[in-house]
Amino acid sequence: MAHWPPNDPRILIATCMKDEGPFILEWLAWHQAIGITDFVVYTNDCTDGTDAILERLAAIGLVRHLPNPALATGSTYFQPVALAYTPHLPEWGLADFFLSIDVDEFVNIRAGSGHIGDLLDVLPEFDAVSLSELNHGANGHMTFAPGLMTAQFPRHQTERPGRHKALRGVKTLVRISQRLEKPRNHRPDFRDGAAITWLDGAGRALEVLAADASLNGIDVRGSYDHVVLDHFPLRSLESYLIKMARGDVVVKDHRVSRRYWRLRNRNEALTSTFERQQPAFRAAHDALMSDAPLRALHERACSIHINRAAELLRQPEYAERRAWILDNAWD
Repeated sequence: MAHWPPNDPRILIATCMKDEGPFILEWLAWHQAIGITDFVVYTNDCTDGTDAILERLAAIGLVRHLPNPALATGSTYFQPVALAYTPHLPEWGLADFFLSIDVDEFVNIRAGSGHIGDLLDVLPEFDAVSLSELNHGANGHMTFAPGLMTAQFPRHQTERPGRHKALRGVKTLVRISQRLEKPRNHRPDFRDGAAITWLDGAGRALEVLAADASLNGIDVRGSYDHVVLDHFPLRSLESYLIKMARGDVVVKDHRVSRRYWRLRNRNEALTSTFERQQPAFRAAHDALMSDAPLRALHERACSIHINRAAELLRQPEYAERRAWILDNAWD
């Protein structure tokens, strides 16, 4: 780059989805509003209209929708295969930065108007900046209701954990250059011997991930100053049960557990807000919902979600999981 911060950078997000229909438009509008320019979404085995929503978004030029390349290889490692394929796409060649996040993760920039340009303005020149996750719990919602996750589930785990609970996952905004060896879901790999600058979300030097390629998380204390990865892994109790039935988008037949709920249903804090991005986000979301075919597909996906929750609760396995949560892990 000729200078820092770059003017009008192109930023590519790649993600995998399966049965996420009710949540796509909010997530897309949010990241359009903060300045993400390119979206590639891989899907497999969708049954709720997720693929139809993405096809409509592709038709109006907002995303590239592809079947997961793992389907052609027989692999069930859907996310690793998709990430390995992404550098072969034209969007990669045009991008300045890359980020792998999921549809339940929201990049929340705490500078200026919450735009990516504001983040680049407050950070020194970098090769990677790792965003610390902040898990939002169910916020007391038992049933799924159409609406915005950022409005329905504002409460989250503390930003100031004690030392023994300070290790949390990250996702990493990485600068595309010859120093980059390959993208990964939580963090990239850089070439051996490359001199790189790796920061946390407060702009501090982060050497631990560069030193150990096996690490996907960091001690998050003090790392939330400039940018946060607000994560909504549960949503409502009903949506959690649907996620349990769907299985993992990363690896086939891996399902969320009781422990998954207990660790992530955190609602003790209300310090991470979404106010500064609201004007741009609302405009982007209204624009998406004004497309009649897209709105109809979104509403159909919400109806499927409601009906699926009712079907699952008629099955003993899911009724028992719901009862266990209410008895043992309901906040």
